[in-house]
Amino acid sequence: MKAACMMPPPSHRSTGAALVLVLWLVAALSLTVLAGAHGMRQQTQHAGLALERLRAEALLDGALQLAAQRLVAEKDQPIHYRRQVLALGGQEIWLEVTPATGLIDINVASDALLLALLQRAGGLPAGDAAIMVSRIRDFIDPDDTPTGAGGAEAAQYRAAGWPAVPRNSALEDISELKSVLGMTPELYDIIAPYLGVNGQQRLEVDATPRALIDILTGQKGLGAQVHQSPPESRAGLLLSGATAEFFSAAQGGGGKEVRVRAYAKGDGDQWWLREAWIDPRERPDTLASWTMLTLEPTRRINKPEQEWSP
Repeated sequence: MKAACMMPPPSHRSTGAALVLVLWLVAALSLTVLAGAHGMRQQTQHAGLALERLRAEALLDGALQLAAQRLVAEKDQPIHYRRQVLALGGQEIWLEVTPATGLIDINVASDALLLALLQRAGGLPAGDAAIMVSRIRDFIDPDDTPTGAGGAEAAQYRAAGWPAVPRNSALEDISELKSVLGMTPELYDIIAPYLGVNGQQRLEVDATPRALIDILTGQKGLGAQVHQSPPESRAGLLLSGATAEFFSAAQGGGGKEVRVRAYAKGDGDQWWLREAWIDPRERPDTLASWTMLTLEPTRRINKPEQEWSP
């Protein structure tokens, strides 16, 4: 009897349960509102980013068109590596023009050149770089015998569970390099800007990017010095010493395939990049006076590695 007298009246128990239920409902609604607000913020950010990308792409495409027109006008003259700053739509566009002859052709480059690239640009230790060179050679050569230390043919790819096997022929697109055993996305992204397909073992001095000259020679700022020197003295700065075998004097002649990269500053420290390969020679199957061989999607990048002055 005494225990029964100590229990609260039923109405009080109902009120307490109702209060707990209301508090749970308020908490659930708050979480729903917060989740909705977070989703709306994300959608707004995505929409803003997409709009910024479209604006940047319009400017970058305009810069690429101007670069192509200039290449056509100069197609009978030697094309040199150059950088310039354009003003389009009230914004500065950085433009980089690199002839194919200034980039490393994996298919024919010497082992020494590939080692220098993998060590000095890719940051690989000497032993790892030598293994990667052997695997690149095995990926391209037609036989099934591993080359050198750490080489790999189809049997080694299968044993490693790698999702590809050697191509056993020359690369037609540098992106195929991603399939080489041990090639990481990070390493590929570092070395890819310095690669091209041109059939030449050496780099033409006038066509080689400043950054690549610095990397291969190990002398920061030498690339800028080379390109700012009179044309007749540029080759002399590179065709001697330990890296002389990497370079050759300009062979002259125009009409070569060219890589054009256009950069536009976005919000914060981010930049937008649009890249194209252009052939300035007329072709009967195209309406334009040049051929756009490839056009990469516009993408965001960190700030380009060097400050530019035209």
